Amino acid sequence: MPSDMTPLTQAFVHQSLAAAKNRVRASKATQDGQPDAALTLRALAEAQEVHAKKALTFLRGRIGTSAENLALALQEAREMAVYALGWTLQSEADTDRAAGSLLTQMARAVQSHLALPGLAHKAPDQAGADMRYHVCVICGHVHMGDAPGRCPVCHAVPEKFSEVTV
Repeated sequence: MPSDMTPLTQAFVHQSLAAAKNRVRASKATQDGQPDAALTLRALAEAQEVHAKKALTFLRGRIGTSAENLALALQEAREMAVYALGWTLQSEADTDRAAGSLLTQMARAVQSHLALPGLAHKAPDQAGADMRYHVCVICGHVHMGDAPGRCPVCHAVPEKFSEVTV
């Protein structure tokens, strides 16, 4: 990690990465037929997510209002769109085709994030009680309404979409 990061920032980054890695490791353990290992890894990931969330709360000072949080989420999605494009171009320049393909997919999926109600246009309370979201577990595309026939980004089948619930 860069040395100019505060200890709290380093803790946040480390715990966030560790939690994400342990979630993937838990999925692999499940695939390997190792439910005890999967459960242990999921528990560890959840604990690490608790640490990361607490660190982030201190780093941000406080959690804002819903309107402030939506504005920040839009800003972060816009930043990610710019970063993903730059990363894609760098990967292509490095002739890392696999990374370039992944990052291109990420950049395309981020476009769906920017179109979410409340971020780009109307507020979520105006979206209606029947508003539903489905996230493609392959590429991260967010689809409003029922899961599509195929993901518009990676062409995954409807079964690869996870419904978002509160």
